[in-house]
Amino acid sequence: MKPRTMTRESTGIRILIGIPVMDNVAMTRVCLKCLVGNTPVGQTSSEISLLVIDNGSREDIARLLRDEFFDGPFPLYYRRNPQNLGVAMAWNQILSFWPDPVPGVGFGYDYYVILNNDAFLGPGWLPPMVEAMQSDARIGWVSALENGSPVLEELLEAHTLSRQYRIDPAKPFTTGAIHRSMERIYAQWGGHEAFCQRVRSRGLPLFLPFRKEGRSAVCFMIRPAMVDEVGFFDEDFAPIGIAEDLEYFLRMEQILRPPWLTVERYPPTQKWKSGFCGRSIVHHNWCSTRQGPSFDGREWDRIREKNWKAKFGKSKKTFTRLLP
Repeated sequence: MKPRTMTRESTGIRILIGIPVMDNVAMTRVCLKCLVGNTPVGQTSSEISLLVIDNGSREDIARLLRDEFFDGPFPLYYRRNPQNLGVAMAWNQILSFWPDPVPGVGFGYDYYVILNNDAFLGPGWLPPMVEAMQSDARIGWVSALENGSPVLEELLEAHTLSRQYRIDPAKPFTTGAIHRSMERIYAQWGGHEAFCQRVRSRGLPLFLPFRKEGRSAVCFMIRPAMVDEVGFFDEDFAPIGIAEDLEYFLRMEQILRPPWLTVERYPPTQKWKSGFCGRSIVHHNWCSTRQGPSFDGREWDRIREKNWKAKFGKSKKTFTRLLP
């Protein structure tokens, strides 16, 4: 997807946290409560805003926000698509968002955080991500650590427990069921907050470059300058798409180059960096963003693979093997 022309003068550290949602009110409620409770306000120089993109929900997401979150600690914006436009469109809507559009001006924020509604933020998650971004102007993508990130034994163990105690996708999610699942997963560490403190105490680097076996688009911060150069997320084959996060990583690594992404535009010697922030931790209720009794994950994956082959001629695995 070709990037749009964007210009903007810096006005300080302005951060937009964007969350695409589709139904699953209980999951979204817990996600937002964690965000509000664990996002420091007044402790940093950042100006934080929140945007919820409702991707054609049947459930009343607007009412949830109005009744429980509009009086929160930072501005909250809501945009609803009349139908499911897919994750790539929602991510691009976040990156393109302005509360009050300014003609001729592009990006409205210095950094954008894109968060799954099935990801629960740990205490103090945001400042380290900002610090990582500011440590190197060529870092374009920073992901929070999650259960399963292959950089620490505790994270891998938490993922195993997440598989054991995950919420049954064949049953309606409830807030109570989500909390009970979290309690079981992190019981041996004294809860998720204590788990986050334990991970931070391990002294991981502020920024850990992604390796082939570990990349994440569950909770990530993106730099607009990278989007200006590498482009927005690929919106083809909506709403199911083509594994848009993988396609973007391959584009960053210059393994995939759309015709418009020329060597002159994105020189081989100036690749953008991507990786984990070693001091920012979230819990991921993996594969719960839009699950329910009628959702067939295997069929969804099959169609994405079909779409990928239609676009690139080979399987996703073929390209994944080329990642550093």
